[in-house]
Amino acid sequence: MKKFFVIIFLICFFANFVEASEIVESAKVVERDRNESTTKVNQKPVWQEESEDDQKSEADNTVEEEINLPPMDVPPIGIHNQGSNADENDSDPPEELEPSNIPDYRLPDVPSEESKKPTNEPPPVEEVEGLEFRMVNRDGVMAFALIADHEKYSIRPVIARGKIPGRSTVKQISNEYSAIGAINASYFALNGEILGNTKIDGVVCGTTYYTRSTMGINADGSTIFGRTNYYGVVTMNGESLNIGGVDCERGADCVVIYNYHYGSTTGTNDYGTEYIVIDGVVSEIFNRKGNNSIPKNGYVVSAHGKAEELFKNTRVGDRVTFDESIIDADGISNFNKAIHVVGAGPQLIKDGKIYVTANEERFPADIRIGRAPRSAVGVTQYGDYIIAIVDGRQAHSKGCTLYEWAQILLNDFGAVNAINLDGGGSTELVVKGNIVNSPSDGRERPIGDALVIIKK
Repeated sequence: MKKFFVIIFLICFFANFVEASEIVESAKVVERDRNESTTKVNQKPVWQEESEDDQKSEADNTVEEEINLPPMDVPPIGIHNQGSNADENDSDPPEELEPSNIPDYRLPDVPSEESKKPTNEPPPVEEVEGLEFRMVNRDGVMAFALIADHEKYSIRPVIARGKIPGRSTVKQISNEYSAIGAINASYFALNGEILGNTKIDGVVCGTTYYTRSTMGINADGSTIFGRTNYYGVVTMNGESLNIGGVDCERGADCVVIYNYHYGSTTGTNDYGTEYIVIDGVVSEIFNRKGNNSIPKNGYVVSAHGKAEELFKNTRVGDRVTFDESIIDADGISNFNKAIHVVGAGPQLIKDGKIYVTANEERFPADIRIGRAPRSAVGVTQYGDYIIAIVDGRQAHSKGCTLYEWAQILLNDFGAVNAINLDGGGSTELVVKGNIVNSPSDGRERPIGDALVIIKK
C-alpha cells in the first residue's frame, strides 16, 4: 500500500512540474514576442469575419424596443490597431518605451463639463446671421441641428490639440477655433489617432482599411459625399510597397507615413528604420532608432520587418516617390481635389432619400443595431451645412436607430445628403461656445478630431 501512495505522489509531482515548465516557457515566448516589436501584424480586425446572422439585414433598423448593447464607442476599424474606446485588455499591451519616447497623451488642464439635461430653449441665433437652430423633442427622442449658410460660413475638420495623437473635448476645440458650431467627427483610437479617411488642408492625416462613407469639402465650399478607399504606395531605390497607413501606429512588417499633422516626432520604437524625406529626396536614415523628428516640409517613411528589408539598399540622396489617393468606391466624385475630407460612416441620406449603408460598410452590431446617441453631418438642397446630434441612453432621450436617425435628418432637418459620424459618448454639439445636448457619459468625452463651422 505504501508503494502505491509513493507512485501516486511521484505521478502528481511530475505532472505539476511539466505544467509549470510549460507555463514558464509560454511566458518566455510572450516576452520574446514583445521584445521583437511593439506592434502587431497588420491584420483585419477579428470582427470583420461576421457570422451569417450578422450578414443578414440590419436586424430591422426600425425596431422600437430598447436593446441592451455595449457602449457605442469607436469600432475597431483602423488598419493599424484594433480600434478605439475598446477594452484595452482585448489585445496585448505594447512594449514599454523609454520615458523620453513616450508621447504626451495628457489632456489640457481644462476640465470637461458635466452633462445637463437640455432645455427647450434654443441657443440665440438670428436669421440675419445665416444660422438656424432646429430641435426635435417627441416620442422619447431629443435631437438638435445647426444649419449654416454656406455663403457666410465654412466647415472643416480639425485635429484635437492641433496634432496626432491627442484628444480634447468638442467645447475645447470649438473655443480654440472660435467656432460658431462644432461637433465630434471621425472614429478615433484611444490615443487620438484618426480611424477614417481624413484630409486637412490637402494633406492626409487619417486612413482606414475599410470602404467607409466620407464627406469632401472643395475649395469653393461645395461638398461631395461617397464611400471611399485609401490607396498609398511609396517607391525607394526601385522598390515599391503599399503603405499601411498615414499618421498611425506602425504595424509589423509594414510601412507608415508620418507628416506634420502627427506632431514633431514619430513616437515609434527602435525596431525599424526611418527615412527622412525632404523635397522628394532621402535626407537622413535612422536604423534601429525610433521616435525621429518629422520635417515640416517633408515626411518620414517608417518601415518595419519585411518592409524594412525591402528598402534596405536605400541610401541618403535617393529619390522617393509617394503616391496616394482617396478614391470614390463608386467612381462618381473626385475626393483628391477636395481640400478637406472627413471619413466616418455609414451613409444615411443620398440625393434626398434615406440610404443607410451600415451592412455594406461592415460596421459592428453596436453601431448597426439598436438605439444610441448619434451624430451626423450633411447639407441641405441649397448646399448649406448641417451638423446634428441626437441624445441617447438617458431619461429625456432614448436615442434612435440609424434608420430613424436618417428619417430625422431628412424630414426634420432638411438634409439631402448626410453621413453618420462617431456616436455614443462622443456625441456632442456646441453652438456659440455652449453645449446644447447632454453627452451620455455624464460629461464631455475627449475626442480625436471635430468638425467646426467658422464665419468666413
